[in-house]
Amino acid sequence: MSSLKQEFEKFYQTHFDKVYRFVFFRCHDRELSEDLVSEIFMKVLQHFSDYDETRSKTAWLMTITKNHLANYWRDRKLTVPIDNINEDDEEGNNDSKWLKSALKVAEKQANKNLVYEILAKLSKEEAEIVTLHYIIGYNYAEVATMINTTEGAVKVASHRIIKKMKEYL
Repeated sequence: MSSLKQEFEKFYQTHFDKVYRFVFFRCHDRELSEDLVSEIFMKVLQHFSDYDETRSKTAWLMTITKNHLANYWRDRKLTVPIDNINEDDEEGNNDSKWLKSALKVAEKQANKNLVYEILAKLSKEEAEIVTLHYIIGYNYAEVATMINTTEGAVKVASHRIIKKMKEYL
């Protein structure tokens, strides 16, 4: 196996989950997310050998991801959908089980909607920091690289943003 192929496989395995969560958080559709992530990593693979080693690979990957998503939504003249609630009742369930399941879905949806409402009140930059660090799981240094600032600035901003979000609750 070639060195480049091994390097890409390691890169893919390291970053797949975070890219998938980033995409899924924006489109809330498993199949669409899988398709988009596949397309993103195909773009990455096409340009992997051309990668500029002076840049962070994480920042490079997230730039490709954000641009791909923006192009996807622009080409379809769509805005990001809020969410899909799976209301399908499994065959054979009685009303009580269905009701409990529906209440869990409703509670989960209400929590998601609350998060979306709070994120919508934040600036684009604040929402991006929250998404990258708290939802997707990038560390402060990685977020700083992605948004072109210092790790200390991201830590301070994160603290202020969380304080701001608590006020919205």
